[in-house]
Amino acid sequence: MYCNKCGNPIEPNSKFCNRCGNPLNNSNNNTINISNSKSNILSDLSNNKKMIFIGVGIGLGIFLVFFVIINIFGGSSSGYYFNTNPNQNNSDNVVTVENTPKKGVYRTAIIYDNTYSGVKIEKDADAFSLIVKDSVSQKNNCPKDIKAVEDDIIKKYGVTAVNLCEMDVGFAKEIEKVFKKIYDEYPSVRGYITNFTLVNGSISDNYIAAFLPIFNFATSDSDSTYPWVIKTQILLNTTYFLNKDRLAIAVKDSSNSGHFPKNATIYSPVAHEFGHYLSFLAMMKHHKMKKLLLINSDNSDILYSVYADFVNGNYSLDMINEAFDNYKKDKNTNMSLDEWRGTISKYALAKDNSGQYIYDETIAESFHDVYLNGNNACDASKYVIAVLKKRLKG
Repeated sequence: MYCNKCGNPIEPNSKFCNRCGNPLNNSNNNTINISNSKSNILSDLSNNKKMIFIGVGIGLGIFLVFFVIINIFGGSSSGYYFNTNPNQNNSDNVVTVENTPKKGVYRTAIIYDNTYSGVKIEKDADAFSLIVKDSVSQKNNCPKDIKAVEDDIIKKYGVTAVNLCEMDVGFAKEIEKVFKKIYDEYPSVRGYITNFTLVNGSISDNYIAAFLPIFNFATSDSDSTYPWVIKTQILLNTTYFLNKDRLAIAVKDSSNSGHFPKNATIYSPVAHEFGHYLSFLAMMKHHKMKKLLLINSDNSDILYSVYADFVNGNYSLDMINEAFDNYKKDKNTNMSLDEWRGTISKYALAKDNSGQYIYDETIAESFHDVYLNGNNACDASKYVIAVLKKRLKG
């Protein structure tokens, strides 16, 4: 048996290639089917969900969800490809976004998906140093004012690297307030996000921001390539975050139409991504995975379990069911689960291309609603977040 990426001989039933880290397709252990894309960064995982996006259709009030198919174990930084086309149901179609240095308006010079191999990595400090070096090396032409905001987010909220180079300084400061509000209430979640960055997108992609929990940033110079350095990132589409007017129109239209919780702002989509982030941390706790930064042979199986759970959405559904059961006990309602989720927003009922519910969107939208509206959030949101808080505390 050989790795379909690097050709390395591998043992039967192996989940990952011990040379390049590629997830392996093995029908006996339900591993995930990987076929590398042109760039080796993104791959087709047969409708599995990897990177969670929040999007809007300007003028239509329609939020579109993208679950980008990521090859988390290797690749170059030349570009990445979406598996989902929002305008068609054929999952074989792709939407292409180039992550190249800045060319023209609403573009960033930052490249979020640089990867490194054969690096000397022995401890967490080595991993953090490499992430910081990659980030700082791209800031040579960034204004001092925006660097100051980036440094504030890094120092105050435990984010390893922040790249907002071309963003309006005032806008960036308002986004920093999202961090403050969330981290003041959830202080234990500090330290897991490694990167908060702009990423080049286009208006045809329709997504605003993305949560990318697992990205293999670097592999070691050891024979086994362990340890791997994993980045956990929140990405901001330049099409919107470098054009506040466009973002304002999109968010207002979608909020007014009920596709997004009421009172949404141009800053609050970041809170939605934090909802995914907190849900992911609760799932990590469930699997007894304390951190993601360095992956070795002794914790790669746990990584796979977390990855698979994130893909199939079972843990998210379990949280939602617990919240719904609590609600039914308190309210004695005859509502169905889907009717109840639909009270949060239409986007809380988002489906993937195969027509399956994306249950983590219910959690992210609940978090977004409570972030925006507090005690005035809908009951469903408050019950979901109560369960999320309980599970984060463990």
